[in-house]
Amino acid sequence: MTYKDVIDILRIIDDSTCRELHLELGDLKLDLVKGQPVGLTSVAAPPGPSPAATAPPPQETIPEKPVAEPSGIPVRTPLSGTFYRAPAPGAKPFVEVGSRVKEGDQVGIVEVMKLMNSIKAPGNGTIREILVENETKVEMGQVLMTMNPPAGKKKTGKSAGRKKG
Repeated sequence: MTYKDVIDILRIIDDSTCRELHLELGDLKLDLVKGQPVGLTSVAAPPGPSPAATAPPPQETIPEKPVAEPSGIPVRTPLSGTFYRAPAPGAKPFVEVGSRVKEGDQVGIVEVMKLMNSIKAPGNGTIREILVENETKVEMGQVLMTMNPPAGKKKTGKSAGRKKG
């Protein structure tokens, strides 16, 4: 199974009404549960005895506050993994607040299973806010940063509103 196959499976499950998938192919074990928070998980663990599962101690439930959607054009991660703002440690970040980007420009990286996946700008605009720190775990669909759309060009003069032809 290739990395692309895993991504295809994730997309199929995301688009379906299926809530759980358990897949084992050789040494690869893939467990997916839709709609549950993602914790630290291991996709392929080295063979060996598994520790006995213990239930975590019950904790007081605190109602979640609704999270406001950030304003602007969201730049989301298509995968869960580790977000990097720069191409290498100590390198200049791909973008900063105020950077102008074009659709398809690389604005970050998400590392999944030692594979680096480019995060691209969804459109033209200016980076408004960076919501995730460098080297932070992120979940599929999480907003990494927001963009302002490009300022609209006002038509002025005699050619305003006319079509050439």
